[in-house]
Amino acid sequence: MKKRIEKYSSSSSVDRKKIKVHKIYLIVSILLGMILAIGMPFFNEPDGQYHYVASSNMVNLSNDISAYGEVDIGTGIDQQIKAYQQGGYFQKYYLTKIVEMPMSKQPREGVTKNPNAKSFIFWGHQIPALGLWIGHEIYPSIGMMITTARLFSVVMNSLLMFLIIKFVKKGKMIFVALSLTPVTLNSFASLTYDSLSFVLVAWLMAIVINSLVDQQIKWWRWVELGVASSAIYFGAKTNFKVLLLLVPVLIAMFLFPRLYRKLSLSCSYLWTNRKNLVLLIFLGGVLIFGVLLLLMSLIHNGIFYSIYRFIINYTVNFKSSLSVGSVFYNLLGSPYPNINNTPAWVSMIWYIVLFAVLLSEDKFIKNKLISIVGASVFLLGISAVYYSYMTYTTTGAPVSNATALGQMQGLQGRYFTPTLFLLCFVTCYEKFKIKINGQKGVLLFVMSTAIITNVLLLFSTIFGIYYL
Repeated sequence: MKKRIEKYSSSSSVDRKKIKVHKIYLIVSILLGMILAIGMPFFNEPDGQYHYVASSNMVNLSNDISAYGEVDIGTGIDQQIKAYQQGGYFQKYYLTKIVEMPMSKQPREGVTKNPNAKSFIFWGHQIPALGLWIGHEIYPSIGMMITTARLFSVVMNSLLMFLIIKFVKKGKMIFVALSLTPVTLNSFASLTYDSLSFVLVAWLMAIVINSLVDQQIKWWRWVELGVASSAIYFGAKTNFKVLLLLVPVLIAMFLFPRLYRKLSLSCSYLWTNRKNLVLLIFLGGVLIFGVLLLLMSLIHNGIFYSIYRFIINYTVNFKSSLSVGSVFYNLLGSPYPNINNTPAWVSMIWYIVLFAVLLSEDKFIKNKLISIVGASVFLLGISAVYYSYMTYTTTGAPVSNATALGQMQGLQGRYFTPTLFLLCFVTCYEKFKIKINGQKGVLLFVMSTAIITNVLLLFSTIFGIYYL
């Protein structure tokens, strides 16, 4: 009987190894990404015009986008609708050459000069900028430049994620699933700096996961960790820097094992003595709330106004394209909800996919402290973004009623998408008993969902241009 079990276990392990998820990912990602790159309207990503102008500036191709009807360096696809409906899209965007202009003449603050090399804006636009230059060499129109840049971005980002998925030892399906969501894949097929942020976060998480699986860090992995941390610091969006808090935990675990052991024992003691744990969480919550109270009292009308804004935005739908209501759609299923017109079930099914993937992975986290740290960093990242938007108000005239009432604008789920990797630290803890078996079934679920929802993203966006 024992031999039979061992034989079955060995066979199961072999079957799992035969599934080369990184190769499947690469094929699906590039094919779907190319469809989005060619088919999606220009500037469909948030701040699309800005990303184009910033990228073209970096390769000395600063040009007047008003020649294509884009008066402002803003966001949205409104100016393309007429060309789509009247049938002059190819002529207007692909055959009309760009009109080069000095960078100083750009009609938006922040794009009249190239970003500092220490800024994530600089590094995040490197791949799109190179793609624009290649497109310009083929034919100097905005259509050729953007399409070429999109295709180049898709190939480069997909290849990088392919290498990361191949490299990571556990949690491969989490990387595959998050990389194939419409939010992520559309960013790969655009000129946004979000794609680089996602790749860098995935790289750091892969190094952390491999270190936890191996239960050791050799000198060369310390080098990897240092390079990845530096890349996150300089090349990723500001809110993702919170992930660097994982580094001191690894340092404590592998360089100061006694200290880490004491922290782990304290954690276990608190867990077994729930009253102490509840008291600690309460005191920690009071401390954090006190700090936030102090900070908010110094910023924009104080703490009570900020609390009011949070409550009112989750009790009243202000019907803005980028409000707190769009966070749930914009996290996985819809890159730009008011433009994409994708139904609510697209986002919901991706939540189900994420849930299934997280529960299907092997349990590789051996220490409860890691799970707690991972969950804490995840919540801290969300809190930091919400705090920044609770203290932020749009400016300019005229001021709408929604703005006057305290509407939180600009808050988007895509700010949190890369941090979802951290959830595996909770579900992959060895004492987390819930487990879904059937890796092939989960893989099929992920791939079919990715194909259907990304194709639907293109269809619903184009459909909205003609009929909505």
